[in-house]
Amino acid sequence: MKIAKGFRGRYFSLAAIAATVSCIQLQAQDVKAIQLERVVVSAANSEQDEEDVTEDVTVITADEIQERGYVTLKDALASVPGISFTSNGGYGQPTSIYLRGLNSDQTLVLIDGVRANDVTGLLGAQFETLLLDDVERIEVIKGAQSGVWGADASAGVINIVTKGAKKALGYGYKLGTYDTRSFNLMLSDKKDKLNYSLSLSSFQTKGFSAAEPGSGSPLYGSRGDDLGYEEDPYTNRTYIVKLGYEISEKDRVEASLRAIDAKIHYDSIDFATGKTVDAPDGPFTLNSIKNRFYSAGYSREDGQNRLRLFYNYSTFNRTQYGGYSGHIKEVGAINRYDYANDSFFQAGGGYQGFSQGLSAGSDLGKKYANRYIFATNYNTLFEGRTIVSESVRYDNYTNFENKLTYKAGIKQYLLSEFGVSANYSTGYNVPTLYRLYDSWVGNKELKPESTRGYDAGLFFKDFKAIYFSQRVEDLIDYNYSTFKYYNEPGSSKFKGVELSYSGTILEDVAYDLGYTRLLKAQKASGESFARRAKVSFNYSFTWFAGDKHTVNINGYYVGERFDDVAKKVQTGKYNVTNIALRHNFAKGYTGQIEVRNIFDRFYQEVDGYGTSGRAFYIGISAKL
Repeated sequence: MKIAKGFRGRYFSLAAIAATVSCIQLQAQDVKAIQLERVVVSAANSEQDEEDVTEDVTVITADEIQERGYVTLKDALASVPGISFTSNGGYGQPTSIYLRGLNSDQTLVLIDGVRANDVTGLLGAQFETLLLDDVERIEVIKGAQSGVWGADASAGVINIVTKGAKKALGYGYKLGTYDTRSFNLMLSDKKDKLNYSLSLSSFQTKGFSAAEPGSGSPLYGSRGDDLGYEEDPYTNRTYIVKLGYEISEKDRVEASLRAIDAKIHYDSIDFATGKTVDAPDGPFTLNSIKNRFYSAGYSREDGQNRLRLFYNYSTFNRTQYGGYSGHIKEVGAINRYDYANDSFFQAGGGYQGFSQGLSAGSDLGKKYANRYIFATNYNTLFEGRTIVSESVRYDNYTNFENKLTYKAGIKQYLLSEFGVSANYSTGYNVPTLYRLYDSWVGNKELKPESTRGYDAGLFFKDFKAIYFSQRVEDLIDYNYSTFKYYNEPGSSKFKGVELSYSGTILEDVAYDLGYTRLLKAQKASGESFARRAKVSFNYSFTWFAGDKHTVNINGYYVGERFDDVAKKVQTGKYNVTNIALRHNFAKGYTGQIEVRNIFDRFYQEVDGYGTSGRAFYIGISAKL
């Protein structure tokens, strides 16, 4: 394994002083002398160093999550170039993530390799329900990844890797604006051949009104709180159990469960006018969510050979509109053979089953299945100056035509820290059971989407510049005239440029900067996709003020963005800045103060839906 380059390993580890449950405490002078590996799994479904991946990948570490005060996955993804997002209100409200301009459901989300895209839903994964207290790192790999992961990875993959077991007891408590309270507790240990990890995260807030006067209202610019709108509360309790047992030096078994119990109050829409409505509790506005993610596996490492057998099971249940329920199960085997230094061949296969029970309270009772095989080859050549990778996958669905997808990439170092990269890949998305068979909006004639695209870039030390281009054939869209889903004929096009730069100033201030310009996000019909920002910029500055203090300022700017294809409603052109202060006031104890939206900017990510004003949070965390 190579040692990762750049300031991240040296300086971001200092945030361990402030970590709630995650990292070993280090003195600042020691941190600057240590290089840490940054491992990526999502590129090949196997561990690789970040610098050895040909694709454009961003890794968000546990230290960065703690330093910047991220609570949900959406908070963290705001720091990633190439990603924009919208939410229908505050915490817990429906959230869409647009990776390189593509639709939210075209990004595959994994939790320790378990699929988190809701088979009964519209937006892919339920980003708003994923808390980060137990997260070790978040991997974002961009570009079609169906050659490794199959369907629903047309835009890319977000892989959430949770913390492993080590002897630790930690907890944290935070309270703040909107009567927000959060608590987390983690206990983990490793004894002889057995290791375990138990974790609880609790988040609750009275929140603010999801509905707010939109741009066409004379009251636009007033927050719901100022108008006496009711609060829309949100609660989330997430439980995690992880177990592992070393059968021998070569053999290991493990199992895990992640349980999410959430409750959210939505607001309504007046379908006659299209305006949001401040609505009281009712069967259409209350939603209780119970999602479960199970995994079990066996692994064996024998010299150059690594074998994994796994079983994953995801269940989704929500009560809105009478209830929705569904599940995904997957069983498979993967074998990796390291046939030379820094070279490996990996092959695997498996079975996936997708099922939906309830749909708006009615028994849908539909399912389809998939059998797949895939292979990946990876080589580092010419003393590490050239890296190449190739992947191919074949999927055999019961309801759709068989599909062959692939990807290939190269990374070439021209000088010691300067180089170029290029990737070409194909992908596809299958319709969800809801879109196929729902009695109101379903269309049994829907076909899978097909994707092809490339990116090319250059890098120098911690600077990267990437140009990307992607086409989607038969994109699945919603027809507001027929109230049905349909395939948009022809090619929808997405093009853009991403820039990112990381570094340090005077060895005490670390920074991350990202810029994205979306040159095109256009349907085959010529219409532009709504809610995609043409320009976005994200930033983070962390000052290590001595051995016991860290100060972080982070935020993002959203440029021109329209809420509708007619470009009549502008929802962009704003900046949100946050600040987080950490102080290690005793051995193992850290206090934190956070101010989000410090300039109290008024903005709406979706026309007619509110966002947080200036909000204050204070907390304490400990690692014993």
